[in-house]
Amino acid sequence: MENQQPKTAAPGTHPAASSPPATRGKVATATNPLTSPPAPALPAAGGGAPAAILGPCACPWGAWSVAGRQVNLLQRGARGPGAGTQSQSYCHFGVRSERTMSSVAVVTGSNKGIGFEIVRAMCKRFPGDVYLTARDPGRGQEAVAKLQEEGLHPLFHQLDIDDPQSIRALRDFLKQKYGGLNVLVNNAAIAFKVNDQTPFAVQAEVTLKTNFFGTRNVCTELLPIMKPYGRVVNVSSMASSSALGRCSQELQKKFRSDTITEEELVELMTKFVEDTKKNVHEKEGWPNTAYGVSKIGVTVLSRIQARMFNEKRKGDHILLNACCPGWVRTDMAGPKAPKSPEEGAETPVYLALLPSDADGPHGQFVSEKTVQTW
Repeated sequence: MENQQPKTAAPGTHPAASSPPATRGKVATATNPLTSPPAPALPAAGGGAPAAILGPCACPWGAWSVAGRQVNLLQRGARGPGAGTQSQSYCHFGVRSERTMSSVAVVTGSNKGIGFEIVRAMCKRFPGDVYLTARDPGRGQEAVAKLQEEGLHPLFHQLDIDDPQSIRALRDFLKQKYGGLNVLVNNAAIAFKVNDQTPFAVQAEVTLKTNFFGTRNVCTELLPIMKPYGRVVNVSSMASSSALGRCSQELQKKFRSDTITEEELVELMTKFVEDTKKNVHEKEGWPNTAYGVSKIGVTVLSRIQARMFNEKRKGDHILLNACCPGWVRTDMAGPKAPKSPEEGAETPVYLALLPSDADGPHGQFVSEKTVQTW
């Protein structure tokens, strides 16, 4: 397993890199406010009551002010998860006008491997700021520099998904700077090598701490700040499907349930760890794979989270899925894997950039851009 890296920013740097963002919000101009009739109300994102037009501001652009509501930028030809951006009723001159915040995407565990390739692809295709994150600021900044040499403009923010304080720091930063989050790709994960001699109970506890509980903690803090038309991708694995098939029938029924709750799932994941410590996990119906069970947790968590979005934020058109990137040549999977990291990034990026008029997939397990049976 990769050793835990320092959690503080490098001396003289801010956790967020100073490289220029990919896009900036623009002031929406109108015709001369002194001679033109009032502008019509703009539709709010996802329908509903229109955004309130406050009237022309006094700045030289004659921009129309929009009260702090979501504006559906599909009306302006924008597409994808960055289509809805938050408006604020002020301008650079200190008077009322419309100013849109940049769209933003975050990829966890992205200083190398699949995560790095996801950031590279998103920098090329996502209409907004893309944040590469890593536990170690030094490694993260090095990864950002590599992409900058290619003419891309990723930003960096430190994130250790095992550290709740680090997660909350990222959450607060995103709320303050962007008013929320448009795209979240939960990629960070660990795996012990097959021949690792670490006791299985230790492997189970460490693996689930990061892969399941760490991912869940990120979601607990960041899903509430997802903007309308947001996209969430939880990177799972086909190991989850194979591990599920080796579970007892009773466990399979629980993990396939359409009504399982997050609390029940947490209890099951905790039980697996406790059963390994007692060396009774196989007797209790668990497969002998910590990584596989951790990814069962990620896939089932994704199904639960999608259900919650349907129940609580249906009109926001947020799509959330789990996916398998495939067997990819990374430090984790080894050099014999058939896929390159770039190929492994294809399905996560596909799900992260689902167009704003898409109504699915949602709550699915996706591999090779195709929904798989769970």
